[in-house]
Amino acid sequence: MAKPVIIGNATLYLGDCREVLPTLPKVDAVIVDPPYSERCHAGHDAGASKARDSAERQGLGYRALSLGDVSYFAEQYARVCNGWVVWMTDSDLALEVRTALEKAGRYAFAPLPFYQPGRSVRLSGDGPSSWTDWIVVARTKAQMKWGTLPGGYVAGPGWNDKARMGGKPTLLMDALVADYSRRGHIVLDTHMGAGTTGVSSVRTGRRFIGCEIDPDAFDIACRRIEDAQRMTDMFAHEVRDAYEMTQQQADLLEGTK
Repeated sequence: MAKPVIIGNATLYLGDCREVLPTLPKVDAVIVDPPYSERCHAGHDAGASKARDSAERQGLGYRALSLGDVSYFAEQYARVCNGWVVWMTDSDLALEVRTALEKAGRYAFAPLPFYQPGRSVRLSGDGPSSWTDWIVVARTKAQMKWGTLPGGYVAGPGWNDKARMGGKPTLLMDALVADYSRRGHIVLDTHMGAGTTGVSSVRTGRRFIGCEIDPDAFDIACRRIEDAQRMTDMFAHEVRDAYEMTQQQADLLEGTK
């Protein structure tokens, strides 16, 4: 396993998350968008060579999650995470994910919809349901008094900025990170992709641990998270400078009295 890349408050691993997970410290939240079901992937890849409009469609290039994978990751997330597990998936796997998390000792809620009307199909194997992803959330007893949480998420203007096929909008991840973690918490994403969860974690004052097995996606994630960290640092410096200037002005006014 290669040494992680450290970018500000983000720690990024290039490699198989199954090798990384046993080495990680406890985290405060897992927010993850792993591969979807075999049916979803197979339906997409079967039509990847030619769409009905004769346009080329790209194959996914990564395999679907099996039921064994779902059980494994549910157990690992329950072991490493002290807080919420937030797991995005499709309709075929949503109840399997919920059951696996409950078997791992979590209280899992009914799947929440993420609905993005009018978007291009998420994966062509999903047909009409391609406008909806499902989010399974699960907690421990410590989160019983967390507060009211949304019953779902509906995309609005500016939600079509995904950085990679299969990725999620930054505004969605901003909302999930804000809803299911607190400032200063450690957020883990074992299937980081192009790093949107990491970007949202940096933007909202969280620490982040991400894993990605695809080198190209990992490079994209590093660049995006570095950009987000730079913007966050710049804003922090501007706030500090404004505070210091205000304090200096107050001191001058005090001296004229």
